[in-house]
Amino acid sequence: MKRRRLVLTSIAGLLVFLGVLVFALPASWFASFLPPQVRCTELGGSIWAGECLDLDIQGAKLGDATWNLATLSALTGRLNGDVDVRGSLSNAHADLDVRLNGSGELRNVTASFPLDPAFVAQFPRNQRGNIAVDLPRVVLAAGPALAAIQGTIELRDFRQVGANPLALGSYRVTFDGAAQANGTAVGQVRDLGGPFAVEGTLTLTSPNNYLVQGFITGRSADAERLVREITLGAPPDASGRSAFSFEGTY
Repeated sequence: MKRRRLVLTSIAGLLVFLGVLVFALPASWFASFLPPQVRCTELGGSIWAGECLDLDIQGAKLGDATWNLATLSALTGRLNGDVDVRGSLSNAHADLDVRLNGSGELRNVTASFPLDPAFVAQFPRNQRGNIAVDLPRVVLAAGPALAAIQGTIELRDFRQVGANPLALGSYRVTFDGAAQANGTAVGQVRDLGGPFAVEGTLTLTSPNNYLVQGFITGRSADAERLVREITLGAPPDASGRSAFSFEGTY
């Protein structure tokens, strides 16, 4: 009887130990599992509620990241919680509800950061601006891959700098949250004022391709001359609009 009680006590103690270990796994134990393009000066807290100081992703110094994940949800194969990033040049937040295969949803996604190579080296050297993201819902398919987006992305005070400075305006892309049958996410592009009137679409295709196309009109003689350069001299249509299109990866 005593031996049985001892065995049961030992098992209970082991379960308590394993439970405490699971609930308080130090984040620093998993530093070696970070992708090579992701770096932290210091990892603190646990994998469920922790922080990454001086988060650096491919040379972009984003600031300090913190996260809070529901432990029991994670044990069932889901990541449910929130992530925040706070830095001198950028801020970001997202609520997570995703499976381990990458499918699920991001909610209340907000971010603000400068279009500046001092922040992200891959940004254009001769252009500046400010980007604001407000996406109440982003649906992800396995992979992960974008399935649908709802919300807006704005580029404000877009301008050319250097020897020939030029104001280029402000723009907004609006996503209605609808899922496309071909797996793309399509947003409506409109200008928010400035030298150019723009109307078009932004199409995002997995894994990381984009296509912007539409119509542009200069609101001044100087702006219209630039439109002619952008469109390689193609004549405008009967309403004075010129078609444009460009694509790339992000």
